[in-house]
Amino acid sequence: MTAVENDPAGETYGPGIGRLDKVRGKAAGLLGCELDDIILTGSATAGMFLLAQGLAFRPGDRILTTDHEHPAGRMGWDWVARRYGVEVDTLAIAPGEADPAAIIDKFRAAIRPETRVLSFSHILFTTGVRLPAEELCQLAREQRCLAIVDGAQSAGAMPVDVREMGCHAYSASGHKWLMGPKGTGLLYLDPDIADQLDALPLQAGRRANSDSTGISNIAGLHGLGAAIDYVQALDPAAIEAHNMTLRQELYDALLELPGVTIPAPRHGPTTSANLSFRLPDGVDHYAIRRNLLMRHKVYLRVVDLAGFLGLRASLHCYNRSEDVAALIEALKAELAA
Repeated sequence: MTAVENDPAGETYGPGIGRLDKVRGKAAGLLGCELDDIILTGSATAGMFLLAQGLAFRPGDRILTTDHEHPAGRMGWDWVARRYGVEVDTLAIAPGEADPAAIIDKFRAAIRPETRVLSFSHILFTTGVRLPAEELCQLAREQRCLAIVDGAQSAGAMPVDVREMGCHAYSASGHKWLMGPKGTGLLYLDPDIADQLDALPLQAGRRANSDSTGISNIAGLHGLGAAIDYVQALDPAAIEAHNMTLRQELYDALLELPGVTIPAPRHGPTTSANLSFRLPDGVDHYAIRRNLLMRHKVYLRVVDLAGFLGLRASLHCYNRSEDVAALIEALKAELAA
């Protein structure tokens, strides 16, 4: 922030523009694509909104998504439905559904001739289930649909290669698993849809701080670049391995608590660093979450959507086994109270 404000003209209109392109290059390296495929945004939500507002739709078109999407990730498609007379089909995924083949079959059965977009989260923010993104993107292309992936819960927690995945667009958050500043994000656009996205923020091109974006969060975007450097130095594969080791420790410990259930499996391709669990019947999840924070300095999230009510632990590179143990002891104390 100090560097930007010490030379506001240079950072806003001069050499600073090139330094923001370097951030785009770092984002491209993180996601396995080219610099020109990257747009710097204000959040994963902003990226999803840009797609919803910039793609052309006609009455009768359909969008297929799941009932586990984050409200911000879903909101853009509901706006499209109101504005253009598009139908949004919502695919129900049971809280305990974690079989990749079954999930793919559900998507395949729900696609209609009018379906234009398949929009899904790489990792469900509710249950922590990792969807079979590569197979779903392949299915979308086979059915001549656009594959749009909400990557808010994945980029930074695990390796992501958008080219290998085969998606048409991938929107990620800068402040979550990448541990960057608030108000930052990144959006990948496949060159295949470059001429299909006619969004106002892109009228002057894809560079940040353009005439069509206005003045960007320059300091925040430089912070995003530094955060990407940090994650890349740690190695996303090593981060994922660390996170999954902690996840297994927590999984096993949670199963020792009477009445606690977990909607995702312990091992397998649908697991992620987000581990959600349901407390025994009759327990107030919101009260337990509040007490964990206020009394034990343990922060979890309550997730309440699509038939699942539970707590979610998000295990990352800064956590250790001692943190897992502290969570379990705090839960035992609160459940016994």
